Amino acid sequence: MSAQRLFFISAALFNIAVGVGLIVAMPLVEKLLGLTPVTASDKVFIDLFAVLVITFGVAYWKLAEDFNQYRHFALWGAWAKLAVVVVVLRHFIAGHIGWPLLALSGGDLFYALVFLALLRNTRPTGAQGALQ
Repeated sequence: MSAQRLFFISAALFNIAVGVGLIVAMPLVEKLLGLTPVTASDKVFIDLFAVLVITFGVAYWKLAEDFNQYRHFALWGAWAKLAVVVVVLRHFIAGHIGWPLLALSGGDLFYALVFLALLRNTRPTGAQGALQ
């Protein structure tokens, strides 16, 4: 199994674990990350975000299966992960969150940078790799 394939599998599992954790274990996530407990009515937004995180995890799994065919998912994923880092950093600077969530967003930064490096160092093969 190639290192690139293992990398995208790890990205997929990272996202799926975060998403599932948000849905099924939010009280534990809040405690581990030092977050204020969300209200029951706000939990719907956490669950919707979790679904999006899991969806990106599925996209990363597809990248592991065929990078050339799904390479546009790497670009979308990189931008999404960078946006997550910016949002988390903004809330950290404002004092809304502590360092644990900032540290976790470091995983997103790492994956985003590697996604971009892989895109830069590989070329699309045929029409499948082109954004349409």
